[in-house]
Amino acid sequence: MGPSGRELESIAVTRPMCPKGTRPCGEIDRTVLRDLNLSGYFKVLDRDSFLAHPAGESMVSTVWPDWANIGAKYLVKTEAKVLKSGLDVEFRLFNVVKKAAIPVKGQSHKGLKGPAVRKAAHDFVNGVIEAVTGKPGIFGSRIVMSVKTAAWERAIIAMEMDGSGRTTLVANGNSNMFPRWGPGGKVLYTSFLPGHPSLYLGKKRLTRDDHEYRGAEYSPGGGSIVASVDMGGQSDIVIVAPKSGRIIRNLTHSAWDEVQPSWSPDGTLIAFMSSRAGNPQIHVIGSDGSGERRLTMAGAYNTAPRFGPNGRIVFTGMDDFVNDIFVVDMEGNIARLTQDQGSNKDPSWSPDGRHVVFLSKRTGGWKVWIMTEDGRYQFPITKKAAAYATPDWGR
Repeated sequence: MGPSGRELESIAVTRPMCPKGTRPCGEIDRTVLRDLNLSGYFKVLDRDSFLAHPAGESMVSTVWPDWANIGAKYLVKTEAKVLKSGLDVEFRLFNVVKKAAIPVKGQSHKGLKGPAVRKAAHDFVNGVIEAVTGKPGIFGSRIVMSVKTAAWERAIIAMEMDGSGRTTLVANGNSNMFPRWGPGGKVLYTSFLPGHPSLYLGKKRLTRDDHEYRGAEYSPGGGSIVASVDMGGQSDIVIVAPKSGRIIRNLTHSAWDEVQPSWSPDGTLIAFMSSRAGNPQIHVIGSDGSGERRLTMAGAYNTAPRFGPNGRIVFTGMDDFVNDIFVVDMEGNIARLTQDQGSNKDPSWSPDGRHVVFLSKRTGGWKVWIMTEDGRYQFPITKKAAAYATPDWGR
């Protein structure tokens, strides 16, 4: 079953029909195949199983029985032409059972050059997902995280949800942590650049007091920032004014540590980790400071909550000294997403709530993974291990 609780749909993808030696066609082919596999909606059929001879077909001519006999429900074809203006690409999605083409957003592109080639492939796959599920995919969206670059240094990097297009956003010779996407595609993060942990948005320093900030996040509308700040030797959850960088309201006032705040999509609630029960647990509180309550009653070490759609919070829980990923709803019902797959931590929802990005050590070092919202399908998106931390998924 895919992210929406449906069985995987079998899909055959032919090699693009391109003039010989057209290098971008290989990139188109690889991108479409990887996107469809990562989506968690499709079973991409092995090309060795094809009975049809794609080279003998065209964009308008299809030998339907040959595709039906290998179990394909859907079929993808691609044709590219090289012009002076760039690469013209036509994608098509077909329903093999109905022997008909399915109109798809992003199926026609003109004058493609450079990065636009990959984007066109992402756009088409997003359209395919919408045609099949009713809701578009989010390929082309980006994930930001921190990574250790030296003994006392961490940089902020970003990559696409398939692991490609890695770029360094912040590298200043200091420790930069807890990145979150902010307004205008900028990144909010904690940096030791001033000598103690302060909040930054891009290159702009937001907080200028003497407090130590342990991460923050913009409200859904961008009008407020919730932050964890060290005040008197322990951390509280506060609201910070984005323009002035000043603390305007304390949400918690306990003698225990409260860290890792995360807004609900509607901006009315904030999830956070509190140690007031004697061990880390997930709590929620109203964004006005009202109605604070403990949400997780099971598990002895629950951390890193991230609010998602439909009142769901994904978090890291320790079980038998191994970290795993769980989801809890507003009634405290907990579901497990990883088990017997090494150590897993730092989950974050995709913008549409149908996937989760997280870190896993199941193959040795820490790598970045994504999985469907039910945890059934899990894929690594980085090849090499590194000291990654706290990914955040944005558009």
